[in-house]
Amino acid sequence: MSRERQHSTQRLFTAVPLPGDIRHSIAGVIEQLSGAVDGVRWVPEENLHITLRFLGDCSPDTIPKMAEAMRKAARHLPAMVRIGGVGGFASVGSARVVWVGVEDLTGTVEKVYNVLDKGAEKCGFSRERRGYRPHITIGRSRRRPVSIPEDMVAGFAADTIEMEAGVIVLFRSTISSSGASYSVVDTAGPGAPDQQ
Repeated sequence: MSRERQHSTQRLFTAVPLPGDIRHSIAGVIEQLSGAVDGVRWVPEENLHITLRFLGDCSPDTIPKMAEAMRKAARHLPAMVRIGGVGGFASVGSARVVWVGVEDLTGTVEKVYNVLDKGAEKCGFSRERRGYRPHITIGRSRRRPVSIPEDMVAGFAADTIEMEAGVIVLFRSTISSSGASYSVVDTAGPGAPDQQ
């Protein structure tokens, strides 16, 4: 990839933002897990979100196309979700990604995801082959998969909170030596600042 091409692309993803009190609560979960699980790069509190559709490196013309897909997807909002429990991809005993669970109580988040996945396809991305599973990524293994202690998985299972999701955000991710920082590119939904 040429240097000029590299600078013109942006690393983008869509997500549901989390209110500060829920991010703070999840940061407490991360604090407890970090004392028991080594070899994980934990996500900073300010970066916590419900993952929708990750895009990756995108050209500038992707933004208006995804913004349109977000507006279509937002017609399904608001959604009710239950947040809680911890787990890992591919498994609790061999996790490359550590997550806090998100239960889609009304099936709405999956509808939102499907519209965004179709929008991503129109932008030149392949449709996701894996089934969508809403989650909040809280950590990624640094080198090899990690094991999350079963007693901690059981301990967090009953600790849940419900929230209404009314906003989809298109985020730009900028990677530096100190980690990733996110900035808002666009928003859509009944809870979006420009639509209240």
